[in-house]
Amino acid sequence: MEKNEGEKLQSIQQMIETVLVDVQPTVLAMIVKVEGSSYRKEGTWMLLRENGVQIGMISGGCIENDLHSRATQLFRTGKVDTVLYDLSSVDDLGWGRGAGCNGMITVLVRDIDEDFRSILGIAHKQLLANEPTYFFQSMTDFNQYGCITSDGHQFGGIQSNITLNFKSIIPFQTKAEQLDFDEESVYCQLIWPQPLLYIIGAGVDARPLARISENLGYAVHIFDWRSSVCNEVHFPTATSIQIGDVAKLLLNVKFSPLDSVVLMTHDFQLDFEIGRYLLNFKLLYFGILGSEKRTKRLFDGVLPYNVHSPVGLSIGADGPEEIAVSIVAELIAVRRGKII
Repeated sequence: MEKNEGEKLQSIQQMIETVLVDVQPTVLAMIVKVEGSSYRKEGTWMLLRENGVQIGMISGGCIENDLHSRATQLFRTGKVDTVLYDLSSVDDLGWGRGAGCNGMITVLVRDIDEDFRSILGIAHKQLLANEPTYFFQSMTDFNQYGCITSDGHQFGGIQSNITLNFKSIIPFQTKAEQLDFDEESVYCQLIWPQPLLYIIGAGVDARPLARISENLGYAVHIFDWRSSVCNEVHFPTATSIQIGDVAKLLLNVKFSPLDSVVLMTHDFQLDFEIGRYLLNFKLLYFGILGSEKRTKRLFDGVLPYNVHSPVGLSIGADGPEEIAVSIVAELIAVRRGKII
């Protein structure tokens, strides 16, 4: 039985980092086609490692054991294969047993060799620059694959005539599909950088927000002026912890349209200063803790169109844990384009 690496939902960027840092034999399982309903969608990645560790998940657990068995046959071979799982079967002998799905998914499984790892390295550099990259995999010739960076450069054996205007792409929109070029079928996937969440204010209510966000693949950065609350004890897995004059610390942050910020200092004057500063940036998400009336006071009685206040979805949340759930739910909804 395979071992899961924690309960975190890692981003593709984190999976790529794992492969580049630890070069032990690894098989990549990737959903390339879905017909009907399924637990996960096209573009989902999972790593199966020779030491038995499984990173990520393709389904709710109904096909992982089979994928693990297939991976043991692929380690160190450089081979690639596709597997069709019919989850619509209703009898006890089919994949549908307990699956709760009613569709068919095609999974590409690949032993990650040095050539493929080199392409992942190029994609990783792009993602570290907070830029998306476009990944291509021929479904006709598995040895043909590559990527296009946001500056238009193509890498790998496959050359595509697709041109992308990365600036016009909606942040974090899902784009994974199979396209036909002449007589060749190509799987194309837009890979986004790991989402960043800046939490300004390290009070008790920030702790569950950081923990839940990290479990969903966010890189979380914490800012506060108090070392007694802003430390590794309370935020053990934060990507960074910065202590000092918060307004000055934020001057060194290069915010991008892919970033999310939650302002929760519980200090009106500090929120006043930082809130107005953050309005200068185009952010994916900007939420401020507190009532809408309080937030309007920060901005001369008018709630800016790009500020979420009260922060989080209205689910009747009570207490730090539930409020954190409501905030993360809103973060997800914004990333998925369900709300703006």
